[in-house]
Amino acid sequence: MPFIDKLPGLQIHILIFVSALTLSACTGFPREHAAPSKDNYTQAEVIGFHDIRYWGDEAPPYIDKVILRLQGALKTNPSMRERVDVLALSGGAEDGAYGAGFLKGWTDRGGRPEFTVVTGVSTGALIAPFAFLGPEYDASIKRFFTDTSKKDIFLFTPLTAIFGGTSLGDTKPLRRIIREEVDEEFIQAIARESLRGRILLISTTNLDAQRPVIWDIGRIAESGHPDAAKLIGDIMLASSAVPGIFPPVITNVTIDGNQYQEVHVDGGVTNQIFVYPHALRVREIERHLRTYPQKKTFWLIRNTKIDPEYKPVDLSISDIASRSISTLIKYQGRGNLLHISNLAKRDGFDINLTHVPQSFDVALNDIFDPDYMNALYQTGYDVAMSESAWQNSLEGLLKE
Repeated sequence: MPFIDKLPGLQIHILIFVSALTLSACTGFPREHAAPSKDNYTQAEVIGFHDIRYWGDEAPPYIDKVILRLQGALKTNPSMRERVDVLALSGGAEDGAYGAGFLKGWTDRGGRPEFTVVTGVSTGALIAPFAFLGPEYDASIKRFFTDTSKKDIFLFTPLTAIFGGTSLGDTKPLRRIIREEVDEEFIQAIARESLRGRILLISTTNLDAQRPVIWDIGRIAESGHPDAAKLIGDIMLASSAVPGIFPPVITNVTIDGNQYQEVHVDGGVTNQIFVYPHALRVREIERHLRTYPQKKTFWLIRNTKIDPEYKPVDLSISDIASRSISTLIKYQGRGNLLHISNLAKRDGFDINLTHVPQSFDVALNDIFDPDYMNALYQTGYDVAMSESAWQNSLEGLLKE
């Protein structure tokens, strides 16, 4: 969720100062349970759940179960034999308003498919479950990105950070919004779609392991576990938890009957946008299923600008640091798009990409500024309604 480069100068100074103070002078609170060891951390499972997640740099270890499920789904949802549509929603903090507006414009223009797979990272993780369930949830997405402001997302708590806290802010307001939206009825709707063979994935970053984790939200919803809604809400919160700014989400896991705790933060730390791991061989899955869809498409919504933006830098620690971070994030995102482009070529997918236009120049006056988000929502809507909604190739747009 790259917003640090957009903050007014005073806020940048405060954040950098408090962050430096926290890092240099304070120790954090101890975990209730120890972290898994480097020898067994890959064996950890969330307490009460099984086969609901996998490492984002590996194929799912339970791929045989996925294939069996798809074989059954093809009988009840035969359209999957004809086409596969993968929607990937990127990070971008308040720039998620672009994706929110674009989805609504796509609905109104027509031609929006029922997605076979939906993936979300960071702010995209807050959109993905609603986009997965379809256009009837467009209003929920719009409400979040046009009717909220900073106070609805987090509370600024620098004193807590100084005395050993995990972040400069408290995301209780955002947690409350997620809890209200992601209720039992919502979970049951996701479960029904998952049983039809559709897939909803959200990525977080396991900070202990320095690796991406992909969570199969549909399998969690199907589990019937009484804590399914809470776990899905925690995953959405973790995926959008900007390290140091928002608190991480501590996840209780078990290994050989012993309890441990993992630390999960913003999925954008490891990937700004994703479709599936490189190790997943889609054509092999097609052979197992004996189905070869003629139309396969990656629909990529990048909730930020992707080209370099010239802006003279002030010779201050805060401006140099924030500009460097935002540049790193921009180029990480470009690298992720190149990776997806290579997957598309290997696995026979077409690509359609949309992103915040370079021409969008509304000033961001504060984090999650409602005026900014409303303007960007409208921009996303207008782009979707236009004749140039999608870029059909990354050639020339991104250079390796």
